[in-house]
This record gives sequence, C-alpha cells and structure tokens, in this order.
Amino acid sequence: MIDIVHDLIAWKRDGHELDAARMHEFVTGVVEGWVAPYQASALLMAIVLRGLSEAETIALATELVNSGRRYDLSAVGRPVLDKHSSGGVGDKLTLVVGPLVAAAGGCFGKMSGRGLGHTGGTLDKLESIPGFRVSLSHGELVRQLERIGLAVVGLSPRGVPADHLLYSLRDVTATVDEPGLIAASMMSKKIAGGSSAVVLDLKVGSGAFMSDLDQAEELGRLCRAIGAAAGLPTTTLMTAMDEPLGTAVGNRLEVEEAWSVLTGEGPQDVRELSLLLAAEALVLGGGGELVTARERVEAALSDGRAAEYFDRWVHVQGGRWRPGEYQRLARGEVRAEQAGYVVRCDARLVGRAAQLAGAGRQRAEDMVEPAAGALLARKVGDQVETGELLGSVLARDGDRRESARAVLAGAFTVAPGPPPPAALVLDRRGPKES
Repeated sequence: MIDIVHDLIAWKRDGHELDAARMHEFVTGVVEGWVAPYQASALLMAIVLRGLSEAETIALATELVNSGRRYDLSAVGRPVLDKHSSGGVGDKLTLVVGPLVAAAGGCFGKMSGRGLGHTGGTLDKLESIPGFRVSLSHGELVRQLERIGLAVVGLSPRGVPADHLLYSLRDVTATVDEPGLIAASMMSKKIAGGSSAVVLDLKVGSGAFMSDLDQAEELGRLCRAIGAAAGLPTTTLMTAMDEPLGTAVGNRLEVEEAWSVLTGEGPQDVRELSLLLAAEALVLGGGGELVTARERVEAALSDGRAAEYFDRWVHVQGGRWRPGEYQRLARGEVRAEQAGYVVRCDARLVGRAAQLAGAGRQRAEDMVEPAAGALLARKVGDQVETGELLGSVLARDGDRRESARAVLAGAFTVAPGPPPPAALVLDRRGPKES
C-alpha cells in the first residue's frame, strides 16, 4: 500500500492527472485508513500546487459521494430543490428562500452545516429557536417534505465521510483554497443529500472565501460540470459580499431579520436576493420561465403565505417560535467620529466581531451563544452625522464585548462623499452554460 500512495503523490507532483482509478485509490485509502494523514496531506499539497482539471474534479466529487450514503428522496414524488451558499456574513437567505419556494408551490429540502470562522451556519441559526430539531431520520425527512414541502436538516455523518476526513486535513495544512477541491467538497454534499436541482450562491468579496470574481466564476464552472455529470442541474449566481448581507449578524439575530423579510419588512438586499434565488430554484424544478417564477414568489411574499410556511416549518420540526422573544444581551456601540457617508463596512471584520462576541466558532467543537452577534445601524452609502450610531455588538461577557466592539469599529470607514453604487448580483450562469 505504501508504494501505491508514494506513486500517487509522485504522479501528481510531476504534473500528471489523477484519473478515476487513481482518485478511487486515494479516497478509498483515506476512508479505510491505509493512506496515512501525512501522505494524504502531501497529495493535497501537490493538488494545490498543480491544480485539478475538470475531469479530476468530477472524479474526486464522485468518489466523495461514493464514500458514504446517498439519500434517496424519490419517494417525495416531485423535485426537491436546494440552495447553497459558499459562505458569507449575515447570510440568512435559506431561512427566507425555503418558505418562499414552498409557498410558491415548490418543494425545498436542504442539508446544511454549522458555522466555522467568521461565517455563520444555517443549523446554528435554526437551533437558536428553542426545540428546533436539525436531526431527522430519512423517513421523517421524506414525510415532512411530502407534508409541507419544506425541511432543513444536518447532513448525516455517513453522508460524505471522505469529505469530512479530507477537509480536516485541508483546514490545518493550508490546502483549502483550490477551486477543484472546493467544488468537489461542496457538490458532493449536494449530490449525497438527494436533491433534484440546486442553486449555488457563490459569494465574492472581503467577507467571502473568494475575493476575486474570476476565481468565483471558475468555481461555478466546476460546480456546474460536477452537477451535469451527476444529473443534478445546477445554476450559479455570484453575489457581492464586501459588506454583510442585511443588518443582523448572529444566530437568533438573523432568524429575527429573516422573519422581518417574510413579513414584508427587513433589508432590501436580503429581500431581493431571496426572491431571486427562490425563483431560480423554481425554474430548475420545472417552474417555467424566470419572470413567471419571480411573480409567483413575490406573490407568496406579499400575501403572507411565505411567513405562514415559516411558522409551519418551525412547528413541524419541533421549534417553539415567538418572534421577538429571546434574551437580549448587553451592547457595545460604535459611533461615527465624523460626518459624511459610510463608504466601507468590511464584512470580514463584522463577521469577526460577531464571532468574538460569541456568535461563531474558532474550532468545530466550540459552543455558540445564540443571542450574541452584531447589528448594523448604517450600511455602505448611508449618510451619518458625527456621533450617530454605526453599529453594535451584543455579548454576554464584558471583555468579549469590548474586544468585539473594537473590531467592529475598524470595519467602518466614513468619508466626505458617497461611494459609487455597487451591484448585488455580479454574474449568473445556468446549468447548460460554460
């Protein structure tokens, strides 16, 4: 076995492609344990230095899926639609998109993860609702999708075990940022989750894993190629993440903001992107043209059906949901030191402030404080006067609160003139586009 692994590492080091057979040996060896962690790390570094071709990326995604259990949701009897984000600050879109899709006649089923670092995880947000169950059996998941057309759960540890093992190595060996590795990891979980089609929201900017649009477009191309090979139609949207999405960053804070959007209020950027993603998902599920699908989700939002679906969803999954009823934590405020316009609200620093306040994790085993986070009183383009509130951090512990407040203060820049307008959606590619 040692010779096999040695040959795999040397083969990739020397610039050759890992064909399907070699990729199978690598992934199987990682799962079965005869590829040692240091050997897997060496091959991952060779992959980062040499890159993965489209064929290699598809082969890796296939092996990751085959390493575990693939959910079969065909018993639901209609397309199960999914939406996934590459990670951003204040991204509570799943909490809005799911009810919108279901209320507009679609079926939305998603397997989500937890937050790590400065970005938040959907499961953490849902678990800030007392009693909400993120673990459902396969039978429970199918029955809930049949019953209300909406479910969000955690991916079973048996789902893609090879991806979990490889990511734990990538995280500590500086081998995360390779488009093929990212695409294979992301799409393998979507394929294993059993959905019929997926819309990917690929974030670009200071608060995202990708700061460059070209890099995001390459990632999107690889994801669409994996989806096509697996029979999973995939649409990709590249969206801006230089400032946070919405004004709330933190688990229960984001649930409350999602509810405000569903009830006809809330930030415009969250509302607009939610409507767009929901419409794109319906189109993938056979819901007609994008214009018609957009009209359906707008109607579901305006007449209150989407909010009703959110209520029903939370109740069916065991949550005890009362808007506005959660523990308020003490605030640390950031105020403008001069009059002018907000020209910068750095998403990564806002996310870091929320993490320090207790809303995020440094390590996977860390606990989160459901009510902790950051609230923005002003966003880019807003005019402010000296002394006006820019934002706040909420934390249980005074030392954490002050540390988080100092980081939040560094996220804002106020200048005499307004900034140029910035686009929310940077690019969009359908399943058949290159």
